[in-house]
Amino acid sequence: MFIELDKNSGVPVKKQLYDAITSKILKRELAKGERLPSTRELAGRLGIARNTVIEIYDQLTAEGYLEAYHGRGTFVAGEFDGAVPKDTLPEKRTGSSARRTRHRYRIDFTSGIPDLKSFPVKAWLRALKESIQEVAEDRLGYGSVLGYLPLRESLTRYLLRYKGISCSPEQVVIVNGTSDAMLLCALLFRQSVSDLMVESAVVSFVPDIFRMFGYNLIPLKIDQYGLCTKDLPPVEDGLIFCSPSHQFPLGGTLPIERRIQLTDYAEKYRNYIIENDYDSEFIYSGAQVNSLYQLTPGQVIHVGTFSKTLAPFLRLGYLVVPEELAPGVKEVQSLLYRRVNTHAQMALHHIFEEGIYVKHVAAMRKRYKKKMHCMVNALRDMFGDSIKIFGTNSGLHVAVVFPEPLFDAQSIRIFLKHKVSVDLLTDYTIHQQETCDTLILGFGNLEQNAIAEGARRLKEAVSELADMKGVSNWISTP
Repeated sequence: MFIELDKNSGVPVKKQLYDAITSKILKRELAKGERLPSTRELAGRLGIARNTVIEIYDQLTAEGYLEAYHGRGTFVAGEFDGAVPKDTLPEKRTGSSARRTRHRYRIDFTSGIPDLKSFPVKAWLRALKESIQEVAEDRLGYGSVLGYLPLRESLTRYLLRYKGISCSPEQVVIVNGTSDAMLLCALLFRQSVSDLMVESAVVSFVPDIFRMFGYNLIPLKIDQYGLCTKDLPPVEDGLIFCSPSHQFPLGGTLPIERRIQLTDYAEKYRNYIIENDYDSEFIYSGAQVNSLYQLTPGQVIHVGTFSKTLAPFLRLGYLVVPEELAPGVKEVQSLLYRRVNTHAQMALHHIFEEGIYVKHVAAMRKRYKKKMHCMVNALRDMFGDSIKIFGTNSGLHVAVVFPEPLFDAQSIRIFLKHKVSVDLLTDYTIHQQETCDTLILGFGNLEQNAIAEGARRLKEAVSELADMKGVSNWISTP
């Protein structure tokens, strides 16, 4: 069974895998009774977490596409006429059927997805139309490898006002999202740097990309406040990857003392810091945290994205690089003819100049703050003080620590049984671990009623897992 995934497409890997398998079944490229690869085999072949394959296999089994037999494997269940099976279609929510239906559809706490329904569609369409109508003819060619100049100029003004970053448009590079920014950094330093120091739990494409180019990965300890900076290894002329404004996935905001320790360390050992700032716009108390770039502009590469503030499908992000690196970045971009869709950049520039972007972010900050409160309250209602919740001051996800290490690859089946999807901390750790005590729960794309219902289903799933391990004494009954 040949499947190809595009980790840079912006579409979650889970969704790509689900679509690929269902498509092959509906097109009869996978025949009735055909055996699928084991979860371990397919995960290894695709370079993704085994938990992801387990979750999709279980979902497809629940939906009637597959049949699983203990000790034998997973097989295509039957013939399909090109339509989704009837039992996966929504029912009318009337009377008692509403109570039955609420248990049928999976609530997805997968992290990293913003509120997609709130994307400003009308404003974006208008920006696309007006930007192409107003653009001068000489702007319609290939354009600069650094990106659309008016957009870079708008960004410099925005960054100075909202993140305290003072830079020139020549230091700004428009990229196709954060993963593309990591690819550019890996290419830029591939001949001069051998070591990447990286937080021990991190979004998976970061270590994947740097491993691809032969970098030596050095995991750095993290806690609920972010990167632990007191005892950093004495590595010279290396790279450091971190998320100081909102560590992913534990959610901490790096205190100023640690920020100073980190930047002092980078200057002492001549290291560049790659600062991943993926959602600092969404802070729910106090002032927005300023960038590490402020502390040491010559050592920090600031990486930002519009995937959280607008939507992932845009595939738009940016880097701010130190002045001394700007010529090298331009050279790499030029040698590889790397560019970002100019029309999308024109529209985004329009969104900035009309004040739409700032207003949208402000509105979404209020919306996400309500969702965060709902998330915390729902979890407390279900689990009381038996859990610890990290990362509640900002962002679109929380880390929930339980009293026991209940979660492993097989736990995904239990969560799916209760119609809920979650991420495990082990999905993001550099060193592979069998079990963990922490769930990573995203809420950005969920309504408040779904968050509350999801927390109830989590309680059911966690209770079952705790009973299986004989450690359920800390779980209270409603």
